[in-house]
Amino acid sequence: MSSPIIAQQIRGIGEMHMFYAGIFNLIFGIIGNISIILVFTTLRVFKGNQSAFYLTVESISNIGLLFTIYLSKILIDILGYDPVLISLNWCKIRTMIIQIFGLCSLSSVCFLSIDQYLSTNLQYFWRQMSTLKLAYYLTFFNICFAILHSTIFFIFSENQLSMGCTVYNPIAKYYLAFFYYPILTSTLPLIITATTSLLAYRNVRRIIRRQVSVARRRLDHQMTAMTLARVIVFVICGVPFICISLYEFNINTSEDNYMQLAIVYLVSSIFHSFFYTNFVIN
Repeated sequence: MSSPIIAQQIRGIGEMHMFYAGIFNLIFGIIGNISIILVFTTLRVFKGNQSAFYLTVESISNIGLLFTIYLSKILIDILGYDPVLISLNWCKIRTMIIQIFGLCSLSSVCFLSIDQYLSTNLQYFWRQMSTLKLAYYLTFFNICFAILHSTIFFIFSENQLSMGCTVYNPIAKYYLAFFYYPILTSTLPLIITATTSLLAYRNVRRIIRRQVSVARRRLDHQMTAMTLARVIVFVICGVPFICISLYEFNINTSEDNYMQLAIVYLVSSIFHSFFYTNFVIN
């Protein structure tokens, strides 16, 4: 068989994987995130807790992200065509919405780990900075920044048969390849969340020195454990996605490299579904 035929078969495997992984992530993601929202908004023990607020905001962002990503992919099998490849406006809007929800979810994890460090700190000066009012302000800033920054994707997203709906503008690709993906959405959040989570874990181990109630001490232990587990999952699921995203931006799509593009598409579909499991596993 010729290379284009084999390449088409490989892409077909990638599309099949994305379809079934999408159904799994969508169903369990909706169930898991709705459960998180119900737990943190109905149980009295979490009322007024900043960490619970950040987890609720993250879960809402996760639901929006999963709906936007996977409903479109499931429609491909139902309708027989990809609406994103037909409508340039839908390509731009969908890409922008995904980035908005993704940035909101990612920033919420960062704020969560920072707040957990502040709230468990032995120094009163740092503990008093952890307030629900600050959480509201940071979340508002987070949403505004995500919307403004995601206009880049709305402006520069295009449709091409080689790699589908993505950013092809050389200047925008340079920014995404050298700052957005390697720093803003990977290195910086990983450093922030890993560092503050470990420091919060250290604080909790020393929290017995503070004169706090047993209930508060138990709540701090639980929230810190949840935060640390959330950060670990974020690191494991996020690193492969960042690597393949950077590789995709450096592929020359103008050449007739059918096999390379098909293999990259298959690997990308696996790593993308693995990455979006990060928004399911709450």
